Amino acid sequence: MADATYTGQAKVYKKQGGNELVVAAGGLLTIEGVVTGFSPGTNFFVSSVAGSSSNDGLSWAPAKATLAQALALCTASKNDRIFLAPDHAESVGAAGLAWNVAGVSIIGVGNGSNRPTFTWHTTDAVVTVSADNVLITNVVTAVDLDEVVSMFLVSGAQVTFDGVDFGMAGTGSAAQAIQWLKTTAGADGIKIRNCRHRQLTAANSAQKWIELVGPDFAEITDCIFQIVANASTSSELISGSTAVIYCVIARNLIEFIGATIDSVINLVTGSTGIIADNRIASGTSVATAAVITGDGCFVFNNLWADSAAASGLLAPTVDSDT
Repeated sequence: MADATYTGQAKVYKKQGGNELVVAAGGLLTIEGVVTGFSPGTNFFVSSVAGSSSNDGLSWAPAKATLAQALALCTASKNDRIFLAPDHAESVGAAGLAWNVAGVSIIGVGNGSNRPTFTWHTTDAVVTVSADNVLITNVVTAVDLDEVVSMFLVSGAQVTFDGVDFGMAGTGSAAQAIQWLKTTAGADGIKIRNCRHRQLTAANSAQKWIELVGPDFAEITDCIFQIVANASTSSELISGSTAVIYCVIARNLIEFIGATIDSVINLVTGSTGIIADNRIASGTSVATAAVITGDGCFVFNNLWADSAAASGLLAPTVDSDT
C-alpha cells in the first residue's frame, strides 16, 4: 500500500503484460491496461441526428441511430447504459417498440425542449417494457394524433420511470392519449416519479391514465398531472383495476378535470398501502368521500378542491378514534 504522504518519485506497484499501476507524488493514482473483476456495464450512445445503424454505438461520434439498435447490443443484467442525445427523436408506430433487456438504463441527455422525444403516431402504438430492472429517465413522450389507446405496457418487475414527461414536445395541444401506462400483475415494484404530464384536450373515451393491474409495491410519487379528461364516471387518473398490495401514492400535484368524473384515485377492494400528501383538483361531480378510494390503504393529509381560489379539504374525511 502506498504511503499517503509520499512525495518522491513515482512508484510502479505492478507491471505485467503491459498493465501498470503507478502512484505518483501527491498520491496521484494512474492505471494503464485492462482492469478485471467487477464490470459496471457498457455505455452505448444513440442519436437520430448524427447516428447510423452501421456505427458501433460506443461513443457519440459513431452513435447508433435508434434505441432498438442500441438495445440489441446490450447484455441482460450487466448494468448497461444507453445515452440518448439531445434532440434525439423517434416515432412509435403500429409495430410498437420493445424495451426488453433486463438491467438496462435508458438515459436522456438534454434539458427542456431538447430532451430526447418519443412520439406515438398511430392509435394502436405501444411500447412494451417486459424486462426487469429497467430505468427510463429524462425523456419526453408525446402523441401527434387523437385517441392513442395505451402508450406503455409494463410487465417487467422493478421498472422505473423517472422524469418521463408527457405533452411537452410541442406536438399540438389538440392531440391526446387515452392512457399513458398500463401494467400487468408482473410489474411488481414499478416506480413512476418526478414526471410531468399535461394534456389539455379530453379524449373521446373514458380514461384511466395510469392503470395498475395487480402489481405489488407500486410507487407513484412527486409527479405533476394536469389532465383534462373524458367526461365519464369511468375516467380515473390512477386506477387499481386489480388489487395493488403495499402501494405508495404520495406528494403528487393533480388537476384531473372533467364533467361527471366522480373519482381521481380509485383502487379496488383488497388494495393496501399508503396514499399521502397529494394535492388534487377535480370537477364538481367528485365528492369528498370518493375523490380517493383506497380500500385497505392508509390515507394521510390529502387535500382536494373542486373550486378554484379555495383551499382544499381533507379527503377522504378525517378518521375517528376507535
